Amino acid sequence: MKAKVMKIVITPFAKNSSNPYLKQLLEALEARGIEVQTAPGRSLFGLWRAALKSGRPDVVHLQWQHLFFQGQTRVQAIWRTVIFFVQWAALRRLGVRFVWTVHNLVDHEQAQARWERRACRWLAQAVDRLIVHCPAAVRIVSSAYQTPPEKISVVPHGHYIDRYSPPLPQAEARQRLGLPLEGRIFLFCGRVRAYKGVDRLLKAFAALDAKDDVRLLVVGSPTPAALGQTLSVQAAANPRVITRFEFIPEEALVTYLSACDLVVLPYRDSLTSGAAVLAASYGRPVLMPRLGCMTAFPAESVILYDPEQPGSLRAALVQALAAPLDRMGRAARDYIEQFSWPLVAAETFGVYQSILAKAPQPALSFARRHDG
Repeated sequence: MKAKVMKIVITPFAKNSSNPYLKQLLEALEARGIEVQTAPGRSLFGLWRAALKSGRPDVVHLQWQHLFFQGQTRVQAIWRTVIFFVQWAALRRLGVRFVWTVHNLVDHEQAQARWERRACRWLAQAVDRLIVHCPAAVRIVSSAYQTPPEKISVVPHGHYIDRYSPPLPQAEARQRLGLPLEGRIFLFCGRVRAYKGVDRLLKAFAALDAKDDVRLLVVGSPTPAALGQTLSVQAAANPRVITRFEFIPEEALVTYLSACDLVVLPYRDSLTSGAAVLAASYGRPVLMPRLGCMTAFPAESVILYDPEQPGSLRAALVQALAAPLDRMGRAARDYIEQFSWPLVAAETFGVYQSILAKAPQPALSFARRHDG
């Protein structure tokens, strides 16, 4: 008798997203013989339609929850939340189980953050299992969502070693980009958003000794555009700062990573960082705050600082000037390459199997809780 194929729905999923995480996860799960459907996040009833597209799924795997619980106004946010939980209740009655991978506690822009946090606490109660990417995140998520740590599984974030083209020799990459061949280059890359702290980075970098042979390269598309204009003015005061505020295609991204000596991620807030994973995948050490899963990297591969301590970012940059960055980059690559996508898929599949083997979660209670 032919074994039953497990069916799952991953949502929200955007085919044109520049974030490769879900595409890698989907491909790895399909390689294990799992039938995967996807659902967009912006369609109010997209979850229901996707879940029933090819027959009742066994599991709905939720990812970034923000689109389910946010709106331009609080009323819109509440309405979207109600619609989401109506779909959840209908699918639950059909026997569907739910898994939620927590990438961030709330949306980085903090839009409707108080409401989203409350909805996330309901969601933590509603799902059968939560997934985080490192042990440190278990405590953080358990506390924020008032859910027992025993309900949270750790599944690592897969690397991107095979996702993009191979790195270039550093000298060739710098020549292609018109960058100096000598001296150190610190790189910030990715979408430029307020929570990523580029303004703090520019201020801390400006405080370095002018004699230091180092340049800061900031590349990526600003959101909103006005943020890019503000940062351009700030960066223009320092001739050692090079900014390219534009969308960076994949091929160019590889060239920038190949050209730099260190990736700097001065985030104000973060639970998991795909940018840190990408940097390590290309053998680049990372300078970043001591937050969430950033603390999981081995000490010999990163430079961490306390984002709440005044002057700590500048001190970390000074430390990087004398650090053995080549050796640190090799340590970062050695660490991250253990987290292959087949491994991630196997551990995720194990989570699916564990919840399907148990009775479903009890009915959801919307009793009012302290919002913190």
